[in-house]
Amino acid sequence: MRAGARKQDTGADCRTMTRAFIIVLLTLCSCTTQEQLKEDKTVATETVQPAQPVQKEEVSVETAANFCAGYYAMVGQEWETAATFFKKALEGDPESEKILRYLIACYIQLNQNDNAVLYMTKLSDVDSKDFDVHYTLANIHEGEGRLDEAITEYERACRSQIDNVDKMVLANALYRLAHLYITKNEPAKAVSCLKDIVKLAPPGDISGLHTEIGMAYIEAGEYAKAREELETSEKLNPSLPVTRLYLAIAYDELGELDKAIAEANTFLEASPNEWPAHAFLAGLYAKAGKNEDANLHRGKAISLLQVRVAQGDSSTKEHITLARLLMAEDKKNDAVRIMELTANKSKTKEEAREVHFMLANLYYETNHTGQVEEELREALKADPNFHEASNFLGYFFAERGEELDEAQQLVEEALKVQPENGAYLDSLGWVYYKRATEDKTDERMDMALEKLTEAAEVY
Repeated sequence: MRAGARKQDTGADCRTMTRAFIIVLLTLCSCTTQEQLKEDKTVATETVQPAQPVQKEEVSVETAANFCAGYYAMVGQEWETAATFFKKALEGDPESEKILRYLIACYIQLNQNDNAVLYMTKLSDVDSKDFDVHYTLANIHEGEGRLDEAITEYERACRSQIDNVDKMVLANALYRLAHLYITKNEPAKAVSCLKDIVKLAPPGDISGLHTEIGMAYIEAGEYAKAREELETSEKLNPSLPVTRLYLAIAYDELGELDKAIAEANTFLEASPNEWPAHAFLAGLYAKAGKNEDANLHRGKAISLLQVRVAQGDSSTKEHITLARLLMAEDKKNDAVRIMELTANKSKTKEEAREVHFMLANLYYETNHTGQVEEELREALKADPNFHEASNFLGYFFAERGEELDEAQQLVEEALKVQPENGAYLDSLGWVYYKRATEDKTDERMDMALEKLTEAAEVY
């Protein structure tokens, strides 16, 4: 023990510690020998005895001693020393839950999360039915951004022994798992988790749970089921604004346009400064042929987004949305300036490809054709499998009668992903037409006519 670890070290303390050490040692390492067991046996009969289960091998004195040394170092809050002894003890008894738990506790005290996770993972394998182990490990993984590992441990926690687990803790595990599924674009799994929470009958208002189930159904494209859940939530709590907005989305997808408009307006009465709702409502009014109302709400969405951009609070997605809204207002040059502002601020490959693709569209619309190819190649550099960009660049070349070999290759790559896409078939038809014009061959002209006809049928 480190000098000075205790304020006092009297003889009585030493005797007490020695007694405790012996007790723990005897507990871990049995003193009964095989010879003594033989002496206690009664005379065997000729009856065949049933096979006995294999007993766990007794721990050695050395293992027990290392455990005890680790235990007393831990009592003295000498965490590093304790961890060293527990690791030695674990070498002699690698599946001991007790040693693993103490070792994990030491590493947590030392803020050595990597080591704590390592041994917690081993403990989860040794005791696969312990909810607390999996739940704690999942929390650590989630907090450090290891989402796949977090999902695995939350799943194992929910499959473990949960009879004595507090319902609110179990509900928390299911809720976290549901949102991780949403993050990983697996909304159907999220629905299952959220419904399991409802079955637990948690106290209080559960309208929010029904709203989240409805939102997950929308992500999964199951709009009728989404409507059912969201209407249930609305009945339970009519004052929850977000329910109204998602209900409007469900109604819109189900073709109930008047209901969608009514719900979106109700949402905006409670939350008038939410630009996504104004943008959505503008689209609904445009679909209903109410252009004056559509322009009004599009203008509000633009104003709100412009404030966010000016304050530096906007995201890449908000820049893209603002550019699209400005395009709808025929303010193309303003849209270009907005996208150029965010071109070098993209943090992920997904953001980069969307920004460059949007800029390519804007440059195309504003006749800055020299920059279209550059932006599309940047989008494909960020994501080589971005089939929309492959098709656009192929069509762009075909339209200009340039790089026709590459144009055909690009469009064919896009068609591998979406073979029934009418726009892609149309692009390939134009490539064939341009090549037929260039080569002056009837065969290529026939191919062009075939693809253009096919595209027209899809449309």
